[in-house]
Amino acid sequence: MDRENISTENAMITADDITDITLTRAGYYWEMGYNEFDFTCKIKGEDDVLHMREQRHDDGSGFVIRSEKDDIWERITRKEACKLDDKLQEAIQYGNYHKRIGELTTLYDCKDMEFELMENNNVFLNRVLGKLWTELEVKQREIEQAGLQEPGETKSDIVSEFQSKTEKLFHKVDGQSAEDIEELVAAYVQNKIDEEILDADIVNVIVSGSRCRGLEKKNSDLDVVVEYKGSIREDDLFNVLHEDAFEIAGIKIDINPITEEKSGNLEDYLPGVEAYLREKENERGKRKSIREKIRDEELKISVNGVSTKKDKKEKNMNVR
Repeated sequence: MDRENISTENAMITADDITDITLTRAGYYWEMGYNEFDFTCKIKGEDDVLHMREQRHDDGSGFVIRSEKDDIWERITRKEACKLDDKLQEAIQYGNYHKRIGELTTLYDCKDMEFELMENNNVFLNRVLGKLWTELEVKQREIEQAGLQEPGETKSDIVSEFQSKTEKLFHKVDGQSAEDIEELVAAYVQNKIDEEILDADIVNVIVSGSRCRGLEKKNSDLDVVVEYKGSIREDDLFNVLHEDAFEIAGIKIDINPITEEKSGNLEDYLPGVEAYLREKENERGKRKSIREKIRDEELKISVNGVSTKKDKKEKNMNVR
């Protein structure tokens, strides 16, 4: 049937006739050639259910949208179907993130979600982003209020979870753990503060940078963040701490002092570090994947009887 020439005008459905759309199920099977989604909605004011199937085929991809009570697919023009598809794509983006925000349990997870939303350029997500930001802010306040009610809690979830990851992935330095390194750096910084009679009180010390996730290279520095309170400027304290070379087991220690007033406290600072480390890990994974592909290709060439450079070199050595 030609959607543009449907004559049953009274039975026609437009995208605007379908309101109150809520995602209820999302099934992603694109490796098998399709995705499926279910929604509750109102069609001309009456409750109904929509089912959408996205299908991949030889010429590209398409979709079919059907309703449960009185199927709309034969009563909607192609143009209106595309408008409705846009509305459903918005509902998919909102529904997926709405569910995930509701399941967040820590401030660290909230920050992680914040970075994900900022990095996702999906056009349909951008249309519902305002609502999601509001929900995320509400969730953060809920978690903060719940945290205040827990007796004996001294660290934020962001800091404690960051350190927990570091404990699992950190490669020991001359037998010393990340916690051992933090204690040594804290002692070094305190000694400098005392020597120079500086207005600075250490709040917390955290190993950061590539080494905290086991991503370091052979000559990588060991980065450490020191949060402090006091009147001395971050840049001035940085200069004091780097007047002398400070090393542990031959590894240079790079100390970055931060304050809540300028760079933010650790709760503000660490999500940015985590985002950087994820990017670094992804890049490392891509490089590894490329190396593996090259190795596999060389293996295929060798198996097929075509000499690689290494094969040729070995043959020349045998001739001599």
